[in-house]
Amino acid sequence: MFRRLLICWIIGVLFLSDTLAQSWNSDSLARSIPAGVIGSPEDFARYLKERFPKKTDRVKALFSWLGHHIIYDFSQVESINRFESIDDFVLYTLKNEKAVCQGYAEVFTAVCNSMGVPAITVHGYNRIDGRLKSDIGHAWNVARIDDKWYLFDPTWGSGYVDNGRYRKSFDALYFMTPPDSLLESHMPFDPIWQLREYPISHDQFINGGNHGSIYYNFSDSLALYYSQDEKERAEGTLRRAEAIHANRKEIYKMYKKYYDYVVNIRCNIEITRYNESSTSLRDAIDRFNEFQEIRNRKNPNRAQQKALLEVAGSLVQQSFTIARGINSCPSLSRQEIQRLIRQISEVDNAVLSSLRSL
Repeated sequence: MFRRLLICWIIGVLFLSDTLAQSWNSDSLARSIPAGVIGSPEDFARYLKERFPKKTDRVKALFSWLGHHIIYDFSQVESINRFESIDDFVLYTLKNEKAVCQGYAEVFTAVCNSMGVPAITVHGYNRIDGRLKSDIGHAWNVARIDDKWYLFDPTWGSGYVDNGRYRKSFDALYFMTPPDSLLESHMPFDPIWQLREYPISHDQFINGGNHGSIYYNFSDSLALYYSQDEKERAEGTLRRAEAIHANRKEIYKMYKKYYDYVVNIRCNIEITRYNESSTSLRDAIDRFNEFQEIRNRKNPNRAQQKALLEVAGSLVQQSFTIARGINSCPSLSRQEIQRLIRQISEVDNAVLSSLRSL
């Protein structure tokens, strides 16, 4: 039995696992993929689609490639790389062929999605040899192949750490792992990623127990998840996680991080609305200034003035409508919103007064 120890960047992992006799020649499969096709998720996906007619074989080839080519990068544990987006992070991982669990999982997700296999990066934590690893976390994957969802962990399938050194050791145990088997060591923050009709709670995972009490039609839940925008997904995840006690002290750090993430999404939406309202107000002011310029001419065109005022009035009302729906958040105070509404009101009064004077 090998001791597998992987410290994950952002979300780490410690685990013990038996090696598994391989059900396919993963090394040969990985070596058959030419280096020239892995420059981007799209190129990689295009090659896999052309080479392998069956989706299962495409995913198997991707999993094999990750397991044999991506090296676990200890340097990322202490020195977190900053990226503008997940896309940049995926490209970096493909180029350098080094990663921690987040990198393995994001490449798997990106390539799968590019080749028509819906996939998600799952975040959670682990219990190894009876010891809870909730202060750090882990990332793995779910993917839908031929209308059925499966679990994958390309990081745990790639190798292990022995006496402080990373050793490659491909393990197919983490390819299409049965939900009950993976749940022995992997606990997702959001219960729908357990892929069980009766997911266990965080209490049960931490204290022992494998039978949940809340029924989930996870297939319908996942279909709904895919139809939602970022805010709806994040809020749904938080709501489901709270229902199974994700705010308990042992995993509170993870809960607080996700709670803040949801708050930031909500706040970004409010800031977007604030900016949209401000833009409409600014456009209204520009039209009103044009009106004033024409009014000060020697022989002002009355019809042109009225048209400009009417456009300005319409923009003001648009700005009002948006502003009234804005909620305060940590990055946008109620005072700022009220100040914007006062400015809108001032411009509105000026427009209406000018219209009456024509």
